Amino acid sequence: MLIPVRYSLTAAAAIAAALLLGGCSTAAPAPAPEATTENSASSSAIPAPAGADLAGAVTGCGLDGADGVELTAGSTQLSIDTKGPRETSGAAMTDVQCVLSALSVPKDITSMMKLTTSTAEPTSAEWDDLGFAWNYSPEKHFRLAIVQV
Repeated sequence: MLIPVRYSLTAAAAIAAALLLGGCSTAAPAPAPEATTENSASSSAIPAPAGADLAGAVTGCGLDGADGVELTAGSTQLSIDTKGPRETSGAAMTDVQCVLSALSVPKDITSMMKLTTSTAEPTSAEWDDLGFAWNYSPEKHFRLAIVQV
C-alpha cells in the first residue's frame, strides 16, 4: 500500500536525522543511489524479498557489520553513511541502493534522494511504516536514516 510522501519529520526520524545529518558546504548534486563499479559487501548479495523489515534488508544485502551501516538492537532504526573522498571507511552507494531495493522503496522517494544537493536542508519522506531522512555533503557523501514508524 502506497501512502503519499509527507515532507515533515516524525519525532523518531527527527531524532535520527539530528544524530546523523551534519552541515553542508558547497553546492554539488548528491550521488545517485545507483549501482557503481565500487566494491561493496552488497555487490554479489541478493536483496531480501519485497516488504522485508530493516534487519531483513541488511542481512539480504550482506551488510551485517559492514562499515557505515548501523542497525539498532531493536531493528527499528537503520543508518547508512557512505564513504566520502577523505574518509577511510563507509558504505558504498551500491549498499544504499540494495537496501532501498530490498525494502521496495518507491521511485518517487529514491528520485528525491538523487536530487538532493549539499545546499539543501536535510530531506525526509515517509512511506508505508518507514520514515526516511537523508542529506549529502561533499566531505561526508550521502547519509541516510531509516526509522520504522
